[in-house]
Amino acid sequence: MAVQGAASTQGLGSTGLTDQLTPRQMFCAPLLSALLFGGGSAGISDIYVHIRDIVPLSARDWESNPLERRLARWHTSLARAVHDFVNLGVFKEDGHARWGITEKGFAVAREFGLVTHDGVLIDRSLLRKQLYEFAAEFEKMYKVVTRPNPPPPIVVTEG
Repeated sequence: MAVQGAASTQGLGSTGLTDQLTPRQMFCAPLLSALLFGGGSAGISDIYVHIRDIVPLSARDWESNPLERRLARWHTSLARAVHDFVNLGVFKEDGHARWGITEKGFAVAREFGLVTHDGVLIDRSLLRKQLYEFAAEFEKMYKVVTRPNPPPPIVVTEG
């Protein structure tokens, strides 16, 4: 059973990884790469171009999102991945639809081999080849846990 909206399985052989990976996971390494390629920050249009160059998007990914008709499904998945990175402290907001990579983000990029210790970026073609491995590894190491409700307010009493 394939995950709805998962990236194309072309060229994967019999690994079955796309049965387990969500589109959000597929965007993790390319998102980090997009900000690194942009010198540490990038706007949404730069990220879109970078993602389309690396992630194999299926026809379903380009379908209109049922909840947000003006966006393709992959745009929503990408927005969720960006939100996850902000929550993890990997990205910081640098303005409207613009993000910067934090020190933690640089550490994560080095950890995953997206950048060497000398600061040299991974080649895009190599990233494309290793995309599924990066996505699977990222999911193992960095799970974002969201609360169903906001935390209760802290009440301070003077006494």
